[in-house]
Amino acid sequence: MGFDSLEQLEFECVALVHTEVLLRVAQRVLGQPAAAQDAVQETFLSAWRSFHQFKRATNCRAWLFKIMFRVISGNRQHDLKLPILEVRDGYDLDHMIVEVPMERTIAHSDVLAAIDSLSTEQRAVLMLAAVEGFTCKEISSILGTPIGTVMSRLSRARTEVRNALCSTAQVQRRTAASQGRKEAP
Repeated sequence: MGFDSLEQLEFECVALVHTEVLLRVAQRVLGQPAAAQDAVQETFLSAWRSFHQFKRATNCRAWLFKIMFRVISGNRQHDLKLPILEVRDGYDLDHMIVEVPMERTIAHSDVLAAIDSLSTEQRAVLMLAAVEGFTCKEISSILGTPIGTVMSRLSRARTEVRNALCSTAQVQRRTAASQGRKEAP
């Protein structure tokens, strides 16, 4: 085996194992399977071209996500940047959210619809944090966005999903209550 074959084998073992994860997040962010497949293909092409720069002891998955979000933002007319929300020391956005009790009858499709209703920026951050398990610091690096902006987008995304799911649960309760009245003698 020559050097190129070894490098190709290493790339396949280290990078290509993340194909499904990248595709899943790309589909959620872009909303179109064909666009997601194109973005993931471009991501792997770019990763292969710069694989010699990849530091072997680092997180390949995070490196690939960083490339993918550069590809996605490069393919869109506008950048994935929003105005920066300044977070003062001592404030933790996750602890500022009021937890609302929720019915446990929310369907999977309702959760996906709530996520799909988010802005692209919020959806990307939520998918990276909640689904892929990246920390805010890692997401900041992947998206090339200040950590305060990542925290703000994550907090807003969680709040919007929670509110959408609470609204869905309220509609379900009202529907169930009205059906119960109609069925009563």
